Amino acid sequence: MKTRNFLLLLVAAWVFVFVACSKEKSNETGVTPGGNPTDTLPNAGDTTKSVVGTWKFISVQGTGNQTAEFSQLGVALKAISNSNFTSQDNGGTVTFDNSTMTATGITLSVHTSPKAYLYQGSLLIDSFPLPLDQTVSPQSATSNYTKIGADSLNFANGGFLDLLTGGLLPNAPTGCKVAFSGNTMKMTIVYDTVTTQDYQGVPAKVTIHQVLVVTLQKT
Repeated sequence: MKTRNFLLLLVAAWVFVFVACSKEKSNETGVTPGGNPTDTLPNAGDTTKSVVGTWKFISVQGTGNQTAEFSQLGVALKAISNSNFTSQDNGGTVTFDNSTMTATGITLSVHTSPKAYLYQGSLLIDSFPLPLDQTVSPQSATSNYTKIGADSLNFANGGFLDLLTGGLLPNAPTGCKVAFSGNTMKMTIVYDTVTTQDYQGVPAKVTIHQVLVVTLQKT
């Protein structure tokens, strides 16, 4: 029972760090976020159209997985959770000119309840839901951007993609992939990180892989 309670507390703390976008992480070391957007875009679609114009914010779709690994009394323990959600109550617009991107009144909510699976070695010992209910009030931001190649954007304001994705990543990357289908544009942001986090004196290796796809519609 003691081990199970500790696991519950550790995983709850780990999930809180992920969804609450904690920007200050003491006792943590990690790697630079990065990844391959083809994880969720097997067919990237048209990349030749221009981003310039005004776009309605439609949604953010997120898929990913998180693991926390540690040991207690010499026993290897692991918690695994997968996420898959689409934001609701979406609103706001995004406007591009040739060098600047402006987001106005971006708002969304996320309501999901992924399951966490707890393992002792290779043995599954428990599972439980981890409900997430997060609402983002209307926010606005502006950033200069640079187009890289045919299908990538890089933003001077490191927090800009954090705004567009509802603050769902601890440290949002500064770049994304773009693809078009008709009057719709999808911006794909990939986040991969491995960190060591200390919880009540026990170090845990936390691995997060998350792909967020922002959908915009030309107005």
